[in-house]
Amino acid sequence: MKKYLMAAALLAAASAHAHVSLEQSSFAAGSYQKLVFRVGHGCNGSPTTAVSIRLPEGFAAMRPMPKNGWNVERSPDGLTWRGGPLPDDFYEEFVMFGKMPAVGSHVLKIVQSCQVGSANWEATLETR
Repeated sequence: MKKYLMAAALLAAASAHAHVSLEQSSFAAGSYQKLVFRVGHGCNGSPTTAVSIRLPEGFAAMRPMPKNGWNVERSPDGLTWRGGPLPDDFYEEFVMFGKMPAVGSHVLKIVQSCQVGSANWEATLETR
């Protein structure tokens, strides 16, 4: 039992810093807000070259913040920043602004692409 608890603790500690995170995850429904996505590392040491964020239904068109060295591509369901590269030992923030959806829990799908490999993440946003 002790081995399983130690393994679970190590896994939780690793996943606590090993993801793309949303700076704030709770907003008033229908309000206009800035969403900040923090990329804390690359993919197993490889630099990040793109960050794609897919928004669920209910989000109005979001406005991306331009970032030097990165191009922004818009699609009906999200945004992708391409460029960099962002070295593994640096972090960066990717920002968008827009109207929050109706009351509920909303899962945002995130793909972090790197020079070698990629990683899939999720961030949950709550509107009240």
